[in-house]
Amino acid sequence: MKTKEIKYRKSIQLLMIIFFPTVIVGGYFYPYLGFIVVTLICFFLALAPFKGRFFCGWFCPMGSFYERVLSLFSFKREIPSIFRKSWFRWLVFIAMMSILTLKLVSAGSNPENIADAFRSMWIISGSIAILIGIIFKPRLWCRICPMGSMQGVMSKNTYLLHISDDCAECKLCQRVCPISSTPFESKEKGFLNSEDCMRCFNCIENCPKKALKFSK
Repeated sequence: MKTKEIKYRKSIQLLMIIFFPTVIVGGYFYPYLGFIVVTLICFFLALAPFKGRFFCGWFCPMGSFYERVLSLFSFKREIPSIFRKSWFRWLVFIAMMSILTLKLVSAGSNPENIADAFRSMWIISGSIAILIGIIFKPRLWCRICPMGSMQGVMSKNTYLLHISDDCAECKLCQRVCPISSTPFESKEKGFLNSEDCMRCFNCIENCPKKALKFSK
């Protein structure tokens, strides 16, 4: 079954993809392109308190690349349970932030080196994401992405995916979700945890019972 998507999302992602190779490859010749990463971080931090991980589902250049390009080569195996654990997500967060901190300290006050530090983090996370995304679901990294985790923390009660009693627990929402989230498992609670939802609208568009919706 073909996944139905909300209008314009794919087009927006295809436009955003260009930033990924621009920073990775172009940054080798012009390190200041690394500040594109900083700009995007500021954008998602500003957006998160209002729309949660909406940036991840619609605008992230890396996530867009994984979903639209890497998916063509992915084996699409089910996501291992460890990637669904909260402690593992925060372990990855601490590790990646530690690496970034070390790079920024080494960069000193040199703006070119600072920009390159952010570019190198895209190289590190992108390499890991592509490796695990080929073996498992293409957007597996997005379940544990440090920036996604931060957005989740900033939007604990914001623009949440609510599940009504009409949910038939058919699990279609999990199949169409880019990060294989499981809204049906949260039926009793009534909403999905913010960090587990990228607000892509796939589950809403495909739910046969129309049991899902976003609201504050």
